Amino acid sequence: MRRLVAGLLLILLSVVSAPAQTRVEIEALKEQIQDQQRQIEELRAVLQRQSRLLERIAAGATPSAASQEKARVDNVGAKLEGISKDFGGFKLSGDLRFRTDAILRSSNSVAGPQQNVRERYRIRLNVDKELSPSFLTHLQLSSGPTNNPLTFDTDFSGITARHPFLISEVFADYHPNKNVSFRIGRMPEVFADNSRFLFDDDIRFNGFQQVVRLPLKEHSVLNQLEFRGGQYILSNPNVQILTATSPYVSAGFVSGQRVGTANLFHQGFGFSGQLSSRWTHQFVADAQWYRNPNQIALASTAAGFPVLVNGTLGLALSGPLTGVGNGTTEPGGAIYAARDFQIVRLDYRLNNQGVRLGDREIPLWLDFQVSRNVGTSRFRDALMVTGSAGQVRKLGDLRFLYIYSIKDANAMISQVTDDDLGTNSGVNIATHHLRVDLGLTSFLQWQNLFFIQNERSKSDPAALFFVPLQEGAARQYRIQSQLQFNF
Repeated sequence: MRRLVAGLLLILLSVVSAPAQTRVEIEALKEQIQDQQRQIEELRAVLQRQSRLLERIAAGATPSAASQEKARVDNVGAKLEGISKDFGGFKLSGDLRFRTDAILRSSNSVAGPQQNVRERYRIRLNVDKELSPSFLTHLQLSSGPTNNPLTFDTDFSGITARHPFLISEVFADYHPNKNVSFRIGRMPEVFADNSRFLFDDDIRFNGFQQVVRLPLKEHSVLNQLEFRGGQYILSNPNVQILTATSPYVSAGFVSGQRVGTANLFHQGFGFSGQLSSRWTHQFVADAQWYRNPNQIALASTAAGFPVLVNGTLGLALSGPLTGVGNGTTEPGGAIYAARDFQIVRLDYRLNNQGVRLGDREIPLWLDFQVSRNVGTSRFRDALMVTGSAGQVRKLGDLRFLYIYSIKDANAMISQVTDDDLGTNSGVNIATHHLRVDLGLTSFLQWQNLFFIQNERSKSDPAALFFVPLQEGAARQYRIQSQLQFNF
């Protein structure tokens, strides 16, 4: 309260000497502070009433009634604290991470050596504004190189040059109720789950999303049915008549014709339910369809990124988009060996409330995912098995995770899938992944990740099939140790 009074006095003193335009701005700021003060006073009055009621309940009510009333008081207190922290309804959050990252591979006749040990950082800032109970706007700014959409990390490099801070996410969300949501903007993919299977957890798409949930019978095998859809715009070539010398020709587009946009359409459904008092489960089935996917491959070539990326950004990148790994019809080419990318997936997860170890609850879950690219006839399958034990919330908490994954060379598009599980090639891999997280405080974790990667297929010139990292390359190791701060 003393800070609020001091702030108002400072505003009044400033008004005396400020020019007219500044005075208007200060008056608007003062009105916002006064509105917040009114909200604070209202919540304080509610809190006082709840406290008096709690005292009466404590004198003669049952323990369950007292605990319920205590929960209500705590909720009011949390709201009061939230209003005091937020300004004008804008909510800030984010994270800061410092990572040691090592990629190691010995040399042989198939592939050269890898020895890249570096320090990296990542920072993300979220700004959320609830315009009404039904409308939310969201903005995320992040670090990271512009031409690598698979990471927010920035290397400790560049001598003393300043590093960029860019728009990672921006969307509006309309949710008339808790079971329906519509989004437009730049956002995580609608089926993204941070599992490292379909999509890298740093990839973002421009477009539209819809989520509809249908609540069913509580505490049953089917508690809820959910439908999701995403429609994403990946490019805007704006080419009505293609010339014979255009880079688009190298991606299979015909001169004299129009070049259409590249799109991703992703639709599916899922359900969740309760198997017992401690076990729950969820199932997801979905299908992706890429339109003009060769434009993604073209953007990863020296000839393609100037026409597909630079014009959109309004600046010239230093190199093409990263993340290659799929089979192409020629070495380093812009035409995928897969005829189409039409990917169907099944995902099933089992969750256990956890086992108790002392005063800690250790939650457990298992996840099984399989997919197939039905748009081609070979090298088209992927699978992943994941097991997790524990969670990190405070000092001393531990979490263990293991993943085994296979992604064939035509199974999915390398440029959008995980670049840690598949280092230097997002597909054509078989990888073991181990992870151990340790809680240091409520806002700080020490995370340790270890990847062991092998390639699965060789190039086959007779079949016009070429992969950048072939079977027979020496086993590749990646080690990451990082401190993660959340705020």
